[in-house]
Amino acid sequence: MLELACFHPRAVERAAEWGVPRVEFCADALAGGTTPDPADVRAVRAGYDGILGAMARPVAGSFAYDRGAWLQLQRDAVAVVEAGADFVVFGALDEVGNWDSVRLRQVVSELPVPSVLHRMFDDCADPLVALEDAIDAGFHRILTGWGARDLEVLKSLRERANGRIELLPGGGIRSANAQRYRAAGFDWIHSAALSPEAYRAAVPIPDEAEVKAMLR
Repeated sequence: MLELACFHPRAVERAAEWGVPRVEFCADALAGGTTPDPADVRAVRAGYDGILGAMARPVAGSFAYDRGAWLQLQRDAVAVVEAGADFVVFGALDEVGNWDSVRLRQVVSELPVPSVLHRMFDDCADPLVALEDAIDAGFHRILTGWGARDLEVLKSLRERANGRIELLPGGGIRSANAQRYRAAGFDWIHSAALSPEAYRAAVPIPDEAEVKAMLR
């Protein structure tokens, strides 16, 4: 099944029309996603009956957060849940770029919905260590582009997880390569389905033909 990254309320409207079962709602496509306005989350929640997640990422660029960015991350996570998100997508490192177990665990523990670790995971030096850290912190799912680098590594991560956490493949997935993930045993894939031009558009709308092909 398909989780579609949507970067504008109009994109979620289209996802609903196309029958997309799960959406990750964000702002700022070019930045890879940031926290959407809670008012927009409320608006899309009202018109989308599928599973709706929202990103909590207050700053674009580096995943290394100072204390102020961590506090804003916590506020953003609470705000998108209150606006109707069914899960929250986030992740951050400490100020020197190391895994921040204490703060991540605190954010996860304070949320009443599942927590998803975003592609910050792909920046960790050792994915097997990061996997155990994510499990220990209480994350429900990891969105990762490791399959685009090496599908065997992604499969080994799933085997190591052994049902303790879900691995969600993302990163450059389109209809042309989606089947390789299905053939490898992954039930869900993640895609933005945006053309290079759409990433730069004021209203980034996923490619309808791509979305429908991946749904098939």
